[in-house]
Amino acid sequence: MFSSSALEPDIEPVTHSPALSSKKKSFALKFTITNLAYVVPLRNPKTKIFQSTKHDVESKLNQLFQNSILGPQFLGCSVEDFRPTTQVNETGVDSNCRFALDDGSRDVDKGLVYNVFKNLTSQGSSLGEYTLDKNSLHVSGYPSELTPVTPTKELPFWVIILICLSVLLGFILLFLLCFLIAFCLRRKAGKYQVQQNILGTYYPHLDMRKVH
Repeated sequence: MFSSSALEPDIEPVTHSPALSSKKKSFALKFTITNLAYVVPLRNPKTKIFQSTKHDVESKLNQLFQNSILGPQFLGCSVEDFRPTTQVNETGVDSNCRFALDDGSRDVDKGLVYNVFKNLTSQGSSLGEYTLDKNSLHVSGYPSELTPVTPTKELPFWVIILICLSVLLGFILLFLLCFLIAFCLRRKAGKYQVQQNILGTYYPHLDMRKVH
């Protein structure tokens, strides 16, 4: 007798390998190193100083993101350029960091990359032995590189009316004060008026003839 199980073909379980991600996101990461003086060889990507500094900074960036919550999606960072700043003992760094966007994975945006970098660099102050300018960190323009404009607070309408009335009242009081001063001066000048004649000075208010 033949067993029915012997005639049945072996059925292998079907397994699905994870699909390779076709979506990637790149972010421009900019910051300033405050203890790395900018020198002329850093202008030329072919110089040994440029290559060695580039490799060192890239290694630190790669290690930082690989050990972060973005590690599974991190693809790598590359330094694009070194630039001078307003300080001779500083060097600006322009880099590019890439991340994979798999189905079901967290969305990676510039705000998240910014916060991860800042939290792992002591609030943007150090990257390995490099010290950083805390205010120089920008990820694809985040936060805004433009100086924020503080909105001016408008005065209430009744305050504007009160100010106008106060100014008007001040002008009226000033006019009345000037008028009173002018009136008093004219009255005093009329009372002690001095008249000149050929015999000398005549004082009407001292004329004794007016008494009789």
